[in-house]
Amino acid sequence: MLSLDALLASLTARPNPDALIASFVPPARFAGKRFRKYQPDPRFPSQSAALEHLRKLTADLIPRSRRRLLRQLQAAMGQGRRGGGTYLDGGFGVGKTHLLASLWNVAPGPKAYLSFDELVYTLGLLGVAGTRSAFRQMRLVAVDEWELDDPGNLKLALAFLRGALEDGTWVVATSNTVPDELGRGRFSQKDFAAEIEELASSFEVIRIEGEDFRHRHFQADPGREYFMDPDALVESARTVEEGVLLVSFRELLLALGTIHPIRYADLADAIRSLHLQGMSPLTSLPDALRWVHWVDKLYDGRVRFAASSEVPMGSLVPPEFLTGAYGKKFGRCLSRMEEMLAEGAMAAM
Repeated sequence: MLSLDALLASLTARPNPDALIASFVPPARFAGKRFRKYQPDPRFPSQSAALEHLRKLTADLIPRSRRRLLRQLQAAMGQGRRGGGTYLDGGFGVGKTHLLASLWNVAPGPKAYLSFDELVYTLGLLGVAGTRSAFRQMRLVAVDEWELDDPGNLKLALAFLRGALEDGTWVVATSNTVPDELGRGRFSQKDFAAEIEELASSFEVIRIEGEDFRHRHFQADPGREYFMDPDALVESARTVEEGVLLVSFRELLLALGTIHPIRYADLADAIRSLHLQGMSPLTSLPDALRWVHWVDKLYDGRVRFAASSEVPMGSLVPPEFLTGAYGKKFGRCLSRMEEMLAEGAMAAM
């Protein structure tokens, strides 16, 4: 059985920049995604339209010469669009990440796939100029869950985007929020109206409507609980041959606060099965946001997840968090938790 202290100790070294850039590929859950596997909901035509749009975009990325690609981007700019930016906007569970990973998997290299948090971390580690240099040869940079939490992120994201477009790189992003509403409720938008307008104008926005596919494809019942009895949870952990971490919720939450979120993916990669004891309400917003990021990495890495809880799932996140500025993030988190816990409960049977 794994030791949380030992896992944390292995993450103290500063990431190697070259290794970090090389690691930017789709995670396990999305590594095999292809356009043909995307199943648009016929009730929402925008899903089929988005699929076709990205298939056509693939053809724009195929030119062998970066010079030819740059000419195409310049031609697009001459038609009134800055070019090089595509933004998939929609609620959680409509297949944005599936489409993003599908595009990345068929696009020619060099290319990178990373989360927005990873992009911001890289900009902090390498600086704007260093990050631009590292990505300069990329034909495609795919950024999942683009969002702005503060003015600092806005300025870094805009500096990155300017450089990428000038270098002829195509940037494709997913988000739960349209570009001109990014940061709303998190910082004063009117103080940075020019920056937000420039960022928004850099993208062609593709709206994807629909319902959370996890409720359509996994027959998840919002009223059903997938938490395990505490004793059964411990017994289940003992049946896992390797890579199992049995830990209390509060201990893990405290540990997540001691490492940078960029290392959450490495921590999740070291765990094959997480058995979490005694989940309880997330009363601190910083803790809750860290938990959202951690769940994303568990989900991306296909880590088996089983848990016991002191409260129903609907009580884990306070109502004011769900209706606040980060409400969409918490909604996505609960949706992903429900899917993973359902999978974990079935695996334990």
